Amino acid sequence: MDLRPLAMVAQAGIAFALMWGGTRIWLNRQRAKTSGLRSEIEAHVCFETTLARASLLGTRGYTGLGGTRGQWLPMQRPRRLIVGTDAFIFSAPNALKEYAFRGHDCSIAYSQAPSKFVTRDWIIITGQAGRRPVQLAISDDNLPEIWQALTDAGVAYGHGPVA
Repeated sequence: MDLRPLAMVAQAGIAFALMWGGTRIWLNRQRAKTSGLRSEIEAHVCFETTLARASLLGTRGYTGLGGTRGQWLPMQRPRRLIVGTDAFIFSAPNALKEYAFRGHDCSIAYSQAPSKFVTRDWIIITGQAGRRPVQLAISDDNLPEIWQALTDAGVAYGHGPVA
C-alpha cells in the first residue's frame, strides 16, 4: 500500500495550520500595539464604515529592483474605518494590517486618481504608526461623510500625498 498521498495531505495540513496560526499571531500583535487606543475609540464610536477601496503607500525596497517604494498597494478586503471622538482606526484584517491614529497627530488631503475608465476621488491620510510614517488612500461612495467624521476627530487638513 502506497502511503505517499496520505503523507502529502498530512504535510499540506500541517503547513496550512502553521500559516493560519502565524497569521493569527501576527494580527494579534498588530491589535496589541493599538489595544489602548482601540478600546478608547470603540467606547466612543462616532462613525463606522466599510470601505470600497483602500491603498497603502509602499515604503520599502528599491524602486528599480521590484520594491514597493512610492507605489500605492491595494489593501485586501474587508477594510473598515472606525472613528472615535479624537482618534480613529483603519483595519484590513485579511492583509494583517491595523493602524490606529490620534486625530491631532495626522492629516488628511483630497486627491483624484485618474485611470482609463474613471476618475476616482480619494482621501489621503498621513500619520505615524508607531515610529513609521504611513500614508493611506481611501475611497468610497460616502467620502464627504468620512471627511467630516475625520475632521470631527481632530484630523487637520494637510497637503497632498508625497508620492
